[in-house]
Amino acid sequence: MSKKTHQVVKLIFDLIQNKHNFIFWVGIRFLSTFLPLVTIYLFSKTINLVEIKSDFSAIFFSILIIFTVRIFDNFVRIKSVTKLDECISDINFDIHNYFIKDIKNETKLERHESIQTIRNFADATAWTLRLFRQPGIDSFVSLFTIPFIILFVDFKVFILEIVYITVYYFIDHYTTQRYINFKDIQNTKIESYYAKLHETNDVDLEQKTFSRNFARLCNWCFTEWFTLQNTAVFFYTLIFAYLIISVSSGTKLISDLVLIMSYIASTQVYLNSFSEIKDSLADMSVSVDHIAKNKSITAIDFDDLV
Repeated sequence: MSKKTHQVVKLIFDLIQNKHNFIFWVGIRFLSTFLPLVTIYLFSKTINLVEIKSDFSAIFFSILIIFTVRIFDNFVRIKSVTKLDECISDINFDIHNYFIKDIKNETKLERHESIQTIRNFADATAWTLRLFRQPGIDSFVSLFTIPFIILFVDFKVFILEIVYITVYYFIDHYTTQRYINFKDIQNTKIESYYAKLHETNDVDLEQKTFSRNFARLCNWCFTEWFTLQNTAVFFYTLIFAYLIISVSSGTKLISDLVLIMSYIASTQVYLNSFSEIKDSLADMSVSVDHIAKNKSITAIDFDDLV
């Protein structure tokens, strides 16, 4: 996390009024993220029991454990997610209240533009927090846990997994920096458009400018995600081919292939979510810059963010 992003996250945390409730449910959500990893392991073990022709009672007991873990997972995950939704709604109001109280405008147009600037930041924050509560927390836990699980199963796949995550991260870092530039321009157009829309119906020029810049942002998002997804496909196929050869040569069991490929497939899901969170954090960073640069909003100073 960059210094700038760290400052923005700290600012958000400082604005939260009910910190204890938020931290409690984040903790519960964090603990619930380990349950899907346990389920994948139990699933592989059940297949292994079938492979070695174990007693039906042992297989049934294993299935019963998976059922119990899944039910418990659903309860804890859904409960923590819905409670965090309540917290995020309150945080949205905390942001509005903090910035609006010190707003100083000479004209209605300036006020509308300032309010839209605050809304952009609040919306970006709410979206980031929703991504963080699910599947963001799962991603952070799993991307640290999965490689260590694979390490004890197959060292070669472990190396490929580390290379996979590293390559994906650096591509994502580069594409996010470009995304920030496009998003900065787009936020300016959003503020101008909605500020004028509050005053008049004559917004043709603003709409055309808005749409042109949004098209550029969308084109870059396509380039970013197409590159990231193809990177994931390359490593998924490479690891799958290696495991197929290993199973064919008798050095690996089918259950090993199922276990490893389940974790590799999960890796792509969690990396995708990690990328979404990075883009969302970029939205927050751009939005708070616009607040700091807005002369009508005196709650924060741009110099504190650089």
